[in-house]
Amino acid sequence: MRLLPLPGRFRRFSFKSKLFLSYILIVLIPVSISAVWIYNEVIVPMRGERIQSVDQTMSQLQTAVNKEVDDIEKTGYLISTNIVLKKALLKRYYDQSELIDVMNTSIQSLLSWFASTHQDIGEFRFFTVNETLPESDFFLPVSRYSGEIWFRTLQERIKTTYPYWESWHVQRDYPYGKKSNDPVYSLFYPINEDFAGETSYLELEIDIDRFFSKSISMALSPSGGVFAVDWSGQLLSVPREFDESTTQQASRDAFRRIDLSVAGQGNMELNGVSYRYAVQPIDRLHTSLVGLLPHSEINRPWAKTRDAFLLLILLLTVLLAILSFALAGLLIKKIVRIVGNVRKIQNGNFKVRIPVKGEDEIDLLAVNINSMAGQIDDLVNRVYKSQVSQKEAELKALQAQINPHFLFNTLETLRMMAETEDQEKLSDAIAALGNIMRYNIYNGQEAIALETELEHIQDYLHIQNLLLNQRVSLECAIPESLMAFRIPNLLLQPLVENCIVHGMRGFSGRLTIRISAEDLPDHLIRYEVRDNGMGISPERLDALRDRLSREPDQKPVPIVAREAASAGSRSGSIGLANVRDRIHYCYGSSAGMEIDASPGGGTIVALILPANFIL
Repeated sequence: MRLLPLPGRFRRFSFKSKLFLSYILIVLIPVSISAVWIYNEVIVPMRGERIQSVDQTMSQLQTAVNKEVDDIEKTGYLISTNIVLKKALLKRYYDQSELIDVMNTSIQSLLSWFASTHQDIGEFRFFTVNETLPESDFFLPVSRYSGEIWFRTLQERIKTTYPYWESWHVQRDYPYGKKSNDPVYSLFYPINEDFAGETSYLELEIDIDRFFSKSISMALSPSGGVFAVDWSGQLLSVPREFDESTTQQASRDAFRRIDLSVAGQGNMELNGVSYRYAVQPIDRLHTSLVGLLPHSEINRPWAKTRDAFLLLILLLTVLLAILSFALAGLLIKKIVRIVGNVRKIQNGNFKVRIPVKGEDEIDLLAVNINSMAGQIDDLVNRVYKSQVSQKEAELKALQAQINPHFLFNTLETLRMMAETEDQEKLSDAIAALGNIMRYNIYNGQEAIALETELEHIQDYLHIQNLLLNQRVSLECAIPESLMAFRIPNLLLQPLVENCIVHGMRGFSGRLTIRISAEDLPDHLIRYEVRDNGMGISPERLDALRDRLSREPDQKPVPIVAREAASAGSRSGSIGLANVRDRIHYCYGSSAGMEIDASPGGGTIVALILPANFIL
């Protein structure tokens, strides 16, 4: 049996199963994201806080050790700059009797006091070039050690490093001193270095075990501690929590793989135990404090919280799955009912209504479907069957209307001209009337060239001048490039007729009608018909603008009936409203009409139409 691909299998699932799976995905995604976020922002930081606490403790220890180093350097500086002591170390500053007197009265008491009050530092001594000073615990001649490697290194390094810290070493065997073979640091200060050949040196020995005793005694945890380690990996001080075998292993392997000269953190293993280490270097001593904390102690507090959190997420997921399955079963009943009624609507039964018993989203969907069915039913019965057919009839009526009164007057004039045998004028009049009749009854095309519309207007004015004793003149200001643009037929002629019918009412002068056209931005053309007639009063102009501002669907009566009712008052002209309706039907909302007038100042009617294609 051939296995279906996953999309094919999914399509065969029931809607309830699909809905259940969707709920599971919708629920699990935010739950999973939230769980990950909580785990990373709440659970994991618990472990990070413990690690950060260790790092902060190590940083505090580094600060404390550096402060102790500063204090030792300050003490050495005070001794090395003592004026009496500096004079005594010069070769020929005091004679023998003066030197003995100074030693007994000042220097010996000073050094004894310092030794008794600074036992934490360890032993100290002076290497002097003044060999008249008797050797003692405090004074040793330079000549005795000038050949030693460590002493030559001291003399070289102290020229550039002040003071000079010698790396850890086993305590040297000086005469008059106590030999312990313990590791120590040595701090050296030059004395009288400004005198050529008379530089003496102060050495302060720092006992490493005593120096780091406070730091090493601070336990990071029951099974963790702080080591003092030379940068070469040699252990200098070890916490009591670690036995001898552990320290040997650490010294031989683990610590030598760490860069101890820079601060850092990482993981290491000692005797099968995994540790987190933190390094804080003491640069002047070439030594680092290394804190070790077992990972088991770091992970123990947050591991319990993590396990409880994961168990809670699992229980929550199972509960949400059960609720999703139950909700899917509840919703599917409503959806099945809606689908059945939608099929009836699809078959053309727009009277069907879905029963609604609740207020949730599915019930709201049923309400909207009921509303949609009612609107479709109303559209089919009222809008589509009635209004659409009415608009088509209106558009045809707009194009077919002819002013019977105008035709009767024209025919009467022709009859009178024929009686007077004015054959030439009669021929022109009959030709113009024939053009007008052909133009009005022409059904072959809906749009004509602007040039053709102007020719029709000229024929129309030719006949009107016969009736009005040549009192009407026409001016055209239209660029040649616009003459070929197409417009609906009989679009401008009603505006010209309006100029004659209303502009000459009570007007005794010569009526001038001016037609112009110009390009506008956005592919629009402005057509304007202007006269110098009687104009329109402000009240009537406002009423006319209000009428023209209505949408065609807002008309109280059909166009044909309205125009028939007003035919007597407007001499049968198609009128501004008809022109407005026609451009609305032909161009939609992109077309517009503007009208402006003043009493005795003439009337301006403008049409703004989209540019049509060129013949």
